[in-house]
Order: sequence, then structure tokens, then C-alpha cells
Amino acid sequence: MSSIMTKKITCPKCGAESEIKVFKTVNAATDPIYREQLLNGELLKYTCDQCGSPAQLRYPLLYNDMKNNFMVYFIPEIDRDKLTDEALEKQFGELEGITRRLVGSYNELKEKIHIFEANLDDRVIEVVKAALKDVVEKRTGEEVTGGYFSKYSVDEDRIGFTFFVGDEGEQFVQTTRLEIYEKSAAVAAAGEDDPTDRSFKIVDRNWARNVLYKYKKNKENRAGSTAQ
Repeated sequence: MSSIMTKKITCPKCGAESEIKVFKTVNAATDPIYREQLLNGELLKYTCDQCGSPAQLRYPLLYNDMKNNFMVYFIPEIDRDKLTDEALEKQFGELEGITRRLVGSYNELKEKIHIFEANLDDRVIEVVKAALKDVVEKRTGEEVTGGYFSKYSVDEDRIGFTFFVGDEGEQFVQTTRLEIYEKSAAVAAAGEDDPTDRSFKIVDRNWARNVLYKYKKNKENRAGSTAQ
């Protein structure tokens, strides 16, 4: 079941104090309604009882989906070098066959949920996203500031992403054939995790860049060895 606690917060606009529900964990299998509310923004929405001022809450939240065998731990603006949670590792460290991810933004949390529910590998998705980012920048002549997984259709043979382009963050949708996703699995394997390591991992744009660099270097080294 989901784990919920009450907490008092102060409205940033009027200073009034309110008591709200805070979700420590969301269990998608036992409480699908909370999954829906998380994805549509309602779960983390706060409205002041006094002045009616709305706000989106951001606090650590563990999303748990045992049906699809994944967990995503959302910690706002995570510090990738210092973050540890020994209690969390101890609680879930013994579970096998579970993909564990760590994200620092609400949008990343939603993206991971959509990826895993589609039975896709987020490591491969990040590699494809990184490659298509370069394509979009060449096509538009603008810098891509962000992007997210937004399309997967077997019938259409397409996988796609919505990118934010330029200073105004204009949306640009770029799709490609599913074959590209399948071929990118070999690249993602260059950053394959230790199967015995059950910690929560960060798999994002920086991860994909490092994997692509490692894959290219290995390919160059193999080519050099063959030429000798």
C-alpha cells in the first residue's frame, strides 16, 4: 500500500498554516488512483485554505510499481555526488528483478513511469534521445534545452520525443523508426550496470553522453587493434 503522512506547511503567499497529506510512497498496484493523480499533477497540488493560492509541492517520493517491476525515487534537485538513503536501500535492497531509478524532477518521474509501463528500457531511450537531440539541433539551428519521451507506436513503427528548442523553449517533435531503438540497445549496453548492484541509479542525459563516449572509444580501439 501507499504510505501517507500529514504535515503542516505555510502558504508562501499569505503565511497561513495548513495541514496536508504527504505521500512517502505511491504503490501503483494497490492504489492506481494515486498513479493517475500523480501523472495529472493533482497528487502534488496544494491550494491554500485561506487565500486559495495554488502551488505544486516538491518533496521526496518513492513510486513503486511491482506489476511492471520498477521503482522510481523522486528527490527534487538531487545532488548526485552526495545523496544516500541507507534506510531506503535496506528496505528494498533484497528485492530481485526490480529496476531502480533516481530522478531529480517531476517531469523525469513522469517520463520514467511512461517508459517502464511501455515495457521499454530507459537506458536505450536516453541513448536514442541524445542522438535525436543532435538531429534536432542540426535541423533547427537552435540549441535543445530539454526533451522527453512522448511517442511509442508499434503499429506506426515510430518512437518519438518532444524537445524544447531555443531561448523560448519552442516544442519540436522528432520521431524515428523502432529499428533505431533496437540498434541503440548495443550502445546502451556499454553502460550496463553490475547485476548485483541494487542501488537506485541515475539514468539521464549525462548518463547517455558518457555511454556514447565510451561506446565510440571502444569502437575506435577495436578498429585500431584490427588495423595492426
